[in-house]
Amino acid sequence: MVSRARRWTETLGWLVLAIALSAPVAAVENEGQDKLDQATDLKLTARTPQDLAKVVELCEEAIAEGLDEGNTKIAKQLLAASALQRAQIMVQQLPRVARNPRLVRQLRQEAMRDLKKAVDANPELAEAFLLMAQLERLPGGNSDAALGYVNKAIELLKDSPVDQAKALLLRAALRESNEDKLKDLAEAIATDPTNTDAWQARIALQMAMGKLAEALEDAKKILEEDEENMFALQAAIQSLLGLDKVDEAIELLTARIKKDPDNGALYRVRASAYLMQEKFDEALADLDKAIELDENDVAALVMRAKVHFEREDYDQANHDISTALLIEPNNIEAVLWRAIIAGADKRYSDAIADMEMLVRADPSNEAWIMQLASYYQLDNRPRKAIQLLDELIKQDPDAWRAYRLRGDAKLAISEHVSAIKDYEKAIELLEKERAELGDEVIESDGDYSGLLNNLAWVLATSPKDEIRDGKRALELALKAAEVSNYEAPHILSTLAAAYAELGDFENARKWSAKAVELGELEGNEQLEQLKQELESYKQNKPWREEQNVEENQRPVVSAAEVIDT
Repeated sequence: MVSRARRWTETLGWLVLAIALSAPVAAVENEGQDKLDQATDLKLTARTPQDLAKVVELCEEAIAEGLDEGNTKIAKQLLAASALQRAQIMVQQLPRVARNPRLVRQLRQEAMRDLKKAVDANPELAEAFLLMAQLERLPGGNSDAALGYVNKAIELLKDSPVDQAKALLLRAALRESNEDKLKDLAEAIATDPTNTDAWQARIALQMAMGKLAEALEDAKKILEEDEENMFALQAAIQSLLGLDKVDEAIELLTARIKKDPDNGALYRVRASAYLMQEKFDEALADLDKAIELDENDVAALVMRAKVHFEREDYDQANHDISTALLIEPNNIEAVLWRAIIAGADKRYSDAIADMEMLVRADPSNEAWIMQLASYYQLDNRPRKAIQLLDELIKQDPDAWRAYRLRGDAKLAISEHVSAIKDYEKAIELLEKERAELGDEVIESDGDYSGLLNNLAWVLATSPKDEIRDGKRALELALKAAEVSNYEAPHILSTLAAAYAELGDFENARKWSAKAVELGELEGNEQLEQLKQELESYKQNKPWREEQNVEENQRPVVSAAEVIDT
């Protein structure tokens, strides 16, 4: 039998041996402790990317040199937090260097390296995965990788609905399909119904997709919770207007104005609704109030200028536009309307100066190029119009409006053969477009009849025998008259010219007289020529017209440079 004293001695011996054997092992496991302590101390005062980089480096060295399980975990957490913080600083600097692609690329690469270190050290760091996804969205990034990172973050955030909803919102932005975007936004809203950004993103997307009823429903839900939400109010109004529920939109705005009578934006929005109903007096009253409340409301000034323009009060329109541009010199809409007002007031040089400036700012804007070409034509600069339209047609060979306008310009310098080719091409392209539109072609009827008329006119009235074709001119003129319901004086004038070319002066006089009658009723600016044509047919003489505009060589008066190009 072993004595109790002997057992105790043996036990004590094993304890001494265990301590002796374990002491060297513990020392080896914690050889990196000094580096970890340094990293911990530095992290408390770290403020710069360099400080944080040093913390990361010390943590890496500590882990490499050896730490026990608990300290290894601490080192990895410290490493991940520091690397994430450093990456966040890098990302915050991106807007500042946005104009320097080299620096953007460098910062992005550094931030991505730090984030990968962060998630290697802490694979559950959802914030790092989200930041990696955002970096991959930048030019030069990988959209598939971005989607992968955000998916990982969504998975990690399953127990944090508020943060998961934000991640779902980011994933929606990465989706290519609108339907996929809507699914993510719906999930974000279901996950966190208080996420206003998700609601608003879904409303904006629904409106872009033409889902106005759905957008209206969502906007009303937001307004039920937050009646001060201007985004939701504007979305509701735009949706109502798009759904042709103008009265309901005005009713909603009127109720809101009663609650907030000093909010000028509300009056401005209601004015736009009144304009849809052509209630110009009501619109002007609201715009006057909006400007009274905020004399620097550029949007209201531009809108009021448009109302004055519709009423042909060009002085008042120009005054409002000039005021708007004094407040906001780079406002493109205001510059455009200054040009339109000048053109309507026949100040073509001013209109050209502004449109040239706009086209320099955006050489790809076809509408602006066409407007500039029109002003060149009106200002007796057809060759400049042709030169401009040549370039536009190179860019867009299907731009039928450009062919039509170039045909007009060529007609003005007696290039009849070339003008006919342009008119024929424009008709071909427009007929193709009308065939695709089907029952919706009524909106293009005016363009179509105008094109048919222009071609018929040159075929009926050209002084060059080899160009005239009375039979074809009559076919085109009859079609143009039919499309315009025999109500356009200039088209009836062409119909008369076509009959005269064929020697049918009875019908020529009949339709010419009708053209004069309609011209007198509407105060047509070409009334005198219409009367001269009728006199020619009374004498059994066909009408001949050859334009040969002398190019206006006067320099265009430069407007103030108001757009940064």
